[in-house]
Order: sequence, then C-alpha cells, then structure tokens
Amino acid sequence: MMMDLSAYRDIFIEELNDQLERMDQSLLTLEQSPSAELVQTLFRAAHTIKGSASTMDFRELSDLTHEVEFALEWVRSEKPEVTAELIDTLFRSLDAMKVLRDQYVRGEPYTDVRAVVHEIHALIRKPKPDVKLQSAVLKPITANAAQEAVLNGQQLYAVHVLLREDCMMKGPRYHILRKRLEEGGSTVLSCSTEDTSLDNQDTGEQDEHYRQFIMVIASSLSDNRINEVLSSDSDIQTLDVKPYLLHSSETAATLEPSKAENEVRVSIPEPVSPSIEDKAKTMQPTVRVSVERLDHLMNLVGELLIDQTSLADLSSSGARKDTSTLLQNIGGVSDHMGRVIKELQDGVMKTRMLPIDQLFNRFPRLVRDLSQKLGKELELVIHGGETELDRMIIEELSDPLIHLIRNSADHGIESEQVRAENGKPAKGRITLTSFHEENHVVIRYSDDGKGIDGEKIKASALAKGIINEEQAARLNTDEAVHLIFEPGFSTASTVSDVSGRGVGMDIVRSQIGRLNGIIDIDTQVGVGTTFTIRLPLTLAIIKGLLVKVSGRVMILPMYNVAEIVRIMPADIQMIQGQQSILNHGRIVPFYRLSEKLNYANSERRSKTIPIVIVRSVDKVAAYAVDEIIGNQEVVIKTLGTYLGAMNHLSGATILGSGKVALILDASYLVSH
Repeated sequence: MMMDLSAYRDIFIEELNDQLERMDQSLLTLEQSPSAELVQTLFRAAHTIKGSASTMDFRELSDLTHEVEFALEWVRSEKPEVTAELIDTLFRSLDAMKVLRDQYVRGEPYTDVRAVVHEIHALIRKPKPDVKLQSAVLKPITANAAQEAVLNGQQLYAVHVLLREDCMMKGPRYHILRKRLEEGGSTVLSCSTEDTSLDNQDTGEQDEHYRQFIMVIASSLSDNRINEVLSSDSDIQTLDVKPYLLHSSETAATLEPSKAENEVRVSIPEPVSPSIEDKAKTMQPTVRVSVERLDHLMNLVGELLIDQTSLADLSSSGARKDTSTLLQNIGGVSDHMGRVIKELQDGVMKTRMLPIDQLFNRFPRLVRDLSQKLGKELELVIHGGETELDRMIIEELSDPLIHLIRNSADHGIESEQVRAENGKPAKGRITLTSFHEENHVVIRYSDDGKGIDGEKIKASALAKGIINEEQAARLNTDEAVHLIFEPGFSTASTVSDVSGRGVGMDIVRSQIGRLNGIIDIDTQVGVGTTFTIRLPLTLAIIKGLLVKVSGRVMILPMYNVAEIVRIMPADIQMIQGQQSILNHGRIVPFYRLSEKLNYANSERRSKTIPIVIVRSVDKVAAYAVDEIIGNQEVVIKTLGTYLGAMNHLSGATILGSGKVALILDASYLVSH
C-alpha cells in the first residue's frame, strides 16, 4: 500500500526552497572565498534535498542531486582548485534543480537533465595526460531532420572520437565507424569532417584530418549502448558520447556545436519570470512563524477570553447594579479589550511579515550572471535585510527590482574603460538599502553609473511624441527625468537581451503602483542614480481616509493622500482644456470625485470645497469631496469576482456602524 504524500507536499517545497537558497548563497561565497566549510555546507544541503526528494518519490530531482552530491564529495576529498569551470558547472546543476522544482509544482513534464549530469562527470573525470580533444566545427543540421528524429522517439547524441596516433588509415577508419553506427540503427545528421573521397584520405595531412571528429547522430540506443558499439575498435584512443540538446539562444534552423575544448553545447532551460498566473500556482501559501510570536498571540487570545467572561458577568449582574456603576465597569472592560485587540492585530500582521532578505538574497546570483554576460565588473551591496515586509508585497516586488538591476547593469553602469577615464573604480557598485519610515517600508536602490541626463530624456520624449514642444518648455531637468516612466519610452539605441525587451520603466512604475507604492528618482549625470520606493507595510490592513461623496462613505488609502486642503471655487482654473488648481506652485489636475465615480453631485453647503491631493507613483491629482470624515485603520476585504472588473476599487471594509464602505484604488484613479 502506497503512502499518500500529498499532505507533505507544501512542507517539502518550503524546505526545498530553503536548501536551494542556501546552496545559491554558498556557491556565490565559495567563488569569492573558497573554504572547506562552504563545501561542507553545500554538501549537507545537497544531501538533505536528495533525501527529501527520494522520500517524496521525486526521482528526477533525487538522481540529479545525487550527482551534485558526488561532485561535492570529490571537491571535498580531492581538494581541487576552485575554478570558474567548477563554479559554473555547479551553478548550472543548481539551475537544473530549480527547473525540476518548478515543473514539479506546476505538474509539468520534467526536463531531460542528462546533459548536466554529463558535465559533472566530465568535470571530475581525470583525463589522460596525452589526450587532448580539440574543438571542431559541425556543419549545420536542418531543423526538419532534428525534429523528425525527436518525434520518432530518438535522442540526439554528439559522438566525439579521437583515433590513435599510430592508426595507419584514419580516413577509412572514420567511415568504418560511421557505417557501424548506421548499421546499428543510428542516423548521422552532421559531422565535423569533410565528406571527401576515400582515395585521397589514406596518407599525409588529409588522412590526419580524420584523427578526431564529432558526429551528431539520432539514435534509439542509449549512450552506454553507443559506447559499446564503438569502443571495441582498437584504433580509438578516446571516445566521448553526450546528449546533444538545443541551446535556448540557437535558432530553429541550425544546431551549432560549442567550440570549447572537449565539450558539446548542452543546456538546461533558464528559469523565466513567471506570469501572475504562474506565481499563483507556484507560490506556497505558507509562512514560518516563530514560536515566540505564536505564544504572544495565544496569551492575547487568553486575555480576550477573560474579557468575554467579564462581559458575561456584567450582563448577568447588570440588573442588580446602578447604571453609572454598570457603565463604568463596561467602559473598563471595553478599554482593555481595545488594547488587547490592537496588540492582537499587530501580532497577526507580524505573522505575515518576512525579512526582506528573503527577496534581496536572490539578487547576488543575478548580478554575478550579468557581470559575466556583459563583461563588466559588478558588485552588489545590501543593507537592512532584516527589515520586515508583508510576504505578498515581497513576492510582487521581485520583478520591479530585477528590472532595475538589469537596466543598471546593461545601460547605467559604464564599461571598465569609460569608468577609468572618469576616475571611477573598475567595479560598478549597485546598492540595495531597506528601512522603516513611519508606517512605510523604504527601499533605496542606487548605482554609481553614468546617471540620467534630463535634457536627453526630454529630447528623446519629444522625438517619440510622448510630449509636445509646449510641455517640454515647461519641464525642468528633474521633471524631465520622470519621463522614463512613460509607456514606450526608451533611450537604448539597440534592443538588449539583458534589459531591452521592448518594455521599459513604465512596467516598474505600474507594478509599484499596484502595491500602493511610490517611486522617486534622484540622479546626477556622471555620478549615479537612486530610486526610492515607499511601500505600505501590509496590504491586509491599511490606514484610510474616510470621505463622503454623494451621501456615500468612501475610503482613500492614507499612503496615497499627499495633502488635504480647502479651496474657493475661483481657485479652479482651465489649463489646456483641463480643470486644474495650483498646489505649492505646481499645476495639479482637478476632478470631482462624484463625477469620476458617476454619482450625482451633492449640493454644496459651504463656500469652500474640501480637496484631497492624491499621489500615486509620480503622478498627482486633486479630488473634490463633499466632506472629510477622518482617518482610521481598516481591514481590506476583497470583492467577489461576480462583480466583474472594478478597477477603481481595491476592496471594501465594514465600518463600526456595520455599513460597508468601498476602498478606492488611488493609483487607478490618478492614472486614468
């Protein structure tokens, strides 16, 4: 009888994520400062993953991790030099493990990771001192031939052969070996040798041309069986059979071999940024909570039970007490309950919190890979990783920060030569800092690159039609810099596979806006750029401003409220066909919230108009309301899907009176 393991699935994924994160961080540190302790840490993590995967009957991950563990044991015992090849192979193995994890979570077919296993074997295998397999160039393979072989259930292999130096007839030997493969049911798709006549291949340099060669074949045989078919030939000095896989950057028309020594290009699909739907499937709805926090919550619940008992006693004995004494006793219990509930609310909110290190720790690997890919020296400095933030915000914040890092590495930080000419250190620095500020979390992202030239931004926006001449004339340099957040804006002259995928900083702004956050830019040409992101601590409980609109109570999140003012009707001006007001010398678009929500306008009873200045990301707007009620903390309740698209609303809450109040999505109102 098989045991149902589904109950342990979430626990397994949570532990797996922790161990993979530990391996990622340890590998990064090992690359900088090799030590036996780090190798031991990596070995323990791999061993833990192997055991857990085996228990969950996840054989694909268990088998791969066994090979990684074997490689780490070799490093631990043989103590080889920690080379770039070793680190890269271990990183590719780690990436393959992550791919398998994601496919396990989504219930997808598993990727063939044998290529990575062969890389590990090649790394730890000691080559013979007189053997050197040179690089070779393959003729292009047509996509149809490769696809037909795969559809027929065949595997592509690269067969690399080095013949003995004393082999007298190397050309004929090549054809004998090729014929042996074909007679065994394999099809040769391409070969590194020229298919010239046998008559010219028995002596001299032309015969030496066949000393070594690579054949790409399609076969139903296993790699071990192919080895057996060929290895009996005494003229073969070295034989290497590896899976031959398409690389993610190769076109569908041809398969190109690697030109690295003793290597055929193989690959594992790179993890891609998941869509919102994919995140919903892969993100585990669990969070670890310390025992101390749980004990604190239990104590608070105990105090509430005591207060409940006190209220019950007051209810039963109320008739025997005079009214003033009864009200006094009820008031005392109510005050105590209020304090306990406030503590309970804070405690429950903290159970949703995670240190932002959970997010920041993903980025050193990204910076390392970008450094290698772009040929730039980059370093990442992290401060304030202990700052706590709602786990939902942490997940949604990943993509905007990745986009900022890629843009800095690709476009912001100069080449080593340019930095030297400007008196900067060769290594570009990216700094991530996080800290609490009132009821917000501030994330400060900065680089010491070339900065953003506001005048160039303005000129580019003019050329693209994002602004007109009149608007450009009114913009100062600091305001012009914010044009990079406009859709379709990009200063890159060419599309880069690192950051220029046809999307720009408008994506960053919209994602920060969805989190009810604000992003600012501070830049200096030649010195660097700093992005400051302010976010609410949580999306579950907010402090809201209660306003009355056409007899209805509406709520605006306080972190989107920049200011509350009163104006006279004469202060409203028509500027370029838009009603506007002046606020601290800045022109701010003016709207009546009732009209924005398609409500009937209420009759104004006072001479002045209450105005709420609402800010979202880098945009502001002024909204006229009927009455400012005040602010209070509200619990956000999501609206049911049966209501359809309600983009102007982020949820609802229940007021103390029992009535439902709608919570407005300030970012949507300001941007539309």
